[in-house]
Amino acid sequence: MAKRTTGWMVGFTLIGSFVSLHAMADGPLFGLYNPLGLYVGAGVGTAITDQTQFDPIDLSFHRVDGRPLGWNAVIGVRPIPFLGAEAEYIDFGRTHLPAGPVMTVSGTSLTTQFLGSQATDHAAAVFAVGYLPLPIPWVEPFAKLGWGEIWEHDSTSGIYNNIYTASGPLGLAFASQNSQKDGVAYGAGLQFHVEQLAIRAQYERISASERLGWNDPALASIGLSWTF
Repeated sequence: MAKRTTGWMVGFTLIGSFVSLHAMADGPLFGLYNPLGLYVGAGVGTAITDQTQFDPIDLSFHRVDGRPLGWNAVIGVRPIPFLGAEAEYIDFGRTHLPAGPVMTVSGTSLTTQFLGSQATDHAAAVFAVGYLPLPIPWVEPFAKLGWGEIWEHDSTSGIYNNIYTASGPLGLAFASQNSQKDGVAYGAGLQFHVEQLAIRAQYERISASERLGWNDPALASIGLSWTF
């Protein structure tokens, strides 16, 4: 935990240092003089959240294949044409799992049913970004590599008459849990720019599947960025 916290502090301190240095330069921060290539952007697209979701009440697993709407926001610097850095927030959206079939508890008239669940994933990441120069100056392929941390919230509900307590069958019950995991973040895409405005199509993913139940959420998005 201490190592992860230190990493985030270093990453955001570097971004803050870039902005501070730029503010002390001869030109204004939001003027034409921008030696660090400071830019901001945002995008929207389809998230991919294929995961195994754990039901803490029934001690069972449910497979969730989600394609919800997702979005991202980014601040970055590009001090030289072929290399830059970004700090990014990614919202992978909310994935729903529908209710399952009604099952009869063996030897009784009681029924049990999984009523559904939902998972919400979002993340923060820092990247080094490399740009491939092409003869066409307004088209730029790029790749990015860094580290990200994912926060996930899961909620589950069901009728659990197959689980007995001191007072009898459990019946209707709800559960929720929060978890987090970090891992390697990577992506690639294509950027089209005209002067200070750029249109970016990209795919990015954070790998966090070191233990059962975690997925590697991804986002395929189209976005805009503005270089100051």
